[in-house]
Amino acid sequence: MNGMLILLVGATLLAAACFIIGVAVGRFLLVRRNMGEALVANALAQLSCPHVLLNNVTLPTERGTTQIDHILVAESGIFIIETKHYTGWILGNPDDSHWTQVIYRKRSRFQNPLRQNYAHMKAIQSLFKLPETAFQGLVVFTGDAEFKTELGPQVIRLNQLLEFVQRPWETVLDERQRAYVVGRIEMKRLGRSLETDEYHLNYVRRRISRT
Repeated sequence: MNGMLILLVGATLLAAACFIIGVAVGRFLLVRRNMGEALVANALAQLSCPHVLLNNVTLPTERGTTQIDHILVAESGIFIIETKHYTGWILGNPDDSHWTQVIYRKRSRFQNPLRQNYAHMKAIQSLFKLPETAFQGLVVFTGDAEFKTELGPQVIRLNQLLEFVQRPWETVLDERQRAYVVGRIEMKRLGRSLETDEYHLNYVRRRISRT
């Protein structure tokens, strides 16, 4: 009887430990992701042109949902931005299904963010009857990752973001259209949860601004 009790207590403690570890790992990954998103949001706050920045937008799709890091609505169009807060070497090609991150001798594969962001852009495009030129997909690496291959013109570093957005793009959205775009996205986005809430993003932004 005592043996069964010990096994039961042991199993309960093991399950509790696994739960705590799982929560800790999940929060670490969320903080790392939010760090990159906060850096992008801080950079875009310096834009002098009229704009609205929407963060952590989750939209319903035919296959479920899609989560978009940033949607910048400006005179020059709608910028759909995917953020990657990575270190190490980054290797890949625009058409590859996966890219590789190398940190010392450890190699890790991750989904090609261009493909990932293409799906995001299609989800946004489906909400509007606007020309394709009104949409710009962009992948921003915010960590100290080093690009070892040509990843494509839509993949940039954080310090290139403002220059990219402030290029002399053609004006495609007037004030009324920008208001409509923002309103429709806000209407379609799903309710915020722990995963989509901007509270944590803003908390990380404030921490960055104090450093």
